Amino acid sequence: MGRQWGPSMRAAEQAGCVVSASRAEQPEAGLWSCSGVILSRSPVLVLCHGGIFTPFLRGGSGALTAAGATFLPGDSCGDDLRLHVQWGPTAASLAGRAEQGPPGLCTPRCAALAALLPPEVGAPRGLPLRGHGPPWAAAAVLVEFGSVWGSGVAMAPRLVVTCRHVAPREAAKVLVHSDNPKSVAIWGRVVFATQETSPYDIAVVSLEEDLDGVPTPKPAEHFFEGAAVSVVGFGVFGQACGPSVTSGILSAVVQVDNTPVMLQTTCAVHGGSSGGPLFSTHSGDLLGIVASNTRDNNTGATYPHLNFSIPITVLQPALQRYCQTGDLGGLRELDRAPEPVRVVWRLQRPFPTVPRSKL
Repeated sequence: MGRQWGPSMRAAEQAGCVVSASRAEQPEAGLWSCSGVILSRSPVLVLCHGGIFTPFLRGGSGALTAAGATFLPGDSCGDDLRLHVQWGPTAASLAGRAEQGPPGLCTPRCAALAALLPPEVGAPRGLPLRGHGPPWAAAAVLVEFGSVWGSGVAMAPRLVVTCRHVAPREAAKVLVHSDNPKSVAIWGRVVFATQETSPYDIAVVSLEEDLDGVPTPKPAEHFFEGAAVSVVGFGVFGQACGPSVTSGILSAVVQVDNTPVMLQTTCAVHGGSSGGPLFSTHSGDLLGIVASNTRDNNTGATYPHLNFSIPITVLQPALQRYCQTGDLGGLRELDRAPEPVRVVWRLQRPFPTVPRSKL
């Protein structure tokens, strides 16, 4: 095994790279990045996820679903798009060639990776669900609030849970799309959203009509580190591509006073997955609501395989109380979470007790 793994690792290092996209005159406007694969060194061809080019499309995101479009040529992006490709020291031949051109950058026309795959030919996004997939995944829905969109989970025929940063204002109207068992769009109203100071990023939407045929997931009661888990969400391209499933393990169950307050997984979570459900892959039980992945504030890079969810055990009693009585009191308690919970969600390590000297 060791002899086989060594050459494989070297081949991966030689082929792997990081692709970053930014605006030439506005680097502060944002940096989008993802991993890539060097397909050829002469000519230099790099394959990467098309999602990082979406903000730069001349025709906007509508170009992805335009009738008759089979691919997007290099000039589909604005002239201010600049790409930067980083590679390891094992790709020295590629590095030497790239240094002869513009300093670490290239325009859309010279970048082979600027052509995006439209949804109908399979933009890379995990396992697509249209027409197939595990039955529990059908509980995932798309939530739209103006130009903002994210994911959600149907907890009852007329009740959807998502994240506050997807549907941030109480009484606001949102549009909820379901792909399973048939494509429907239903208007809803945000009946509760946690305050921005709350560690729990949650919003609850009441729908005007039933989500017919959409299964109600069974909430989990226990969590087991190392268990196989799956996230269902509308990441990257949203409704254009439909929901997708990404899988991993439950890597950590963070507790405060022996109560789970955060779940960490290795599932790939991208923009648009917020508010989506985290399931047990084997049982289909609902474990939690995806709240965030990890971002490096210095470089702007995101780490989709390091992400955090709110345990369903935190929400279930309050949701059940609301469904039975219409009382939001249990949900309001989420805004009054104790300081140790806030520390956890700030990704800080709390002191279990007052530190004592060991001398």
